[in-house]
Amino acid sequence: MKAAQLDRYSREGRLTVREVAVPEPAADEVLIKVRAAAVNPLEQLIVRGSIRLIQDYRLPQTLGNECSGVVEQVGSRVGKFRPGDAVYTRLPLERIGAFAEYVAVREQVVAKMPAGYAFDVAAAIPLTGLTAWQGPVEELQVQSGQRLLIPGGSGSFGQMAVPIARSLGLRVVVTGNERSREAFLAMGAERYIDYRRENYWEELSGVDAVIDTLGAGEF
Repeated sequence: MKAAQLDRYSREGRLTVREVAVPEPAADEVLIKVRAAAVNPLEQLIVRGSIRLIQDYRLPQTLGNECSGVVEQVGSRVGKFRPGDAVYTRLPLERIGAFAEYVAVREQVVAKMPAGYAFDVAAAIPLTGLTAWQGPVEELQVQSGQRLLIPGGSGSFGQMAVPIARSLGLRVVVTGNERSREAFLAMGAERYIDYRRENYWEELSGVDAVIDTLGAGEF
């Protein structure tokens, strides 16, 4: 099968597409024929070597942290899936490899695709959804009724974070571009601030928690 692999850490982030063996699923794994794989900032961190203290890969390493596809084969102890199932997954950090034609992954980190979703849409859900859940729940430990601010939240992260935050009973304020205003208000955002017209740090008060997607360069 073809796979896009990293041969050395560098700022350029060059990958090489080469032929490698199709992985053989273990007893608790499913073999997925990849239909779509997402690319996100984590890939940039990996190729630059920025997470080597957390996970130092043995190179060459097939990249790709999340994907969607169709189950091709199941291990002997797999009970939730069968060949032909449409699935999506966020691969464990130590077992990435979604930029390939096939990937083997533990059953526990695979889920069936929501009905009606395209493969490319489903592939972009796992990592962003995990971040959108971990931020308020695990890191900020928010409580229902509190007010959450998401600067720069009009992109893909905000599309996941706002519905999740609303399901937790939070009041959500988002900053972003004007063209996304109506969509985010329809999702349940309490207030939407156009960053080109208002400075939220001057206009906003009564915020209990912040998930900043922009960083210090904003100011």
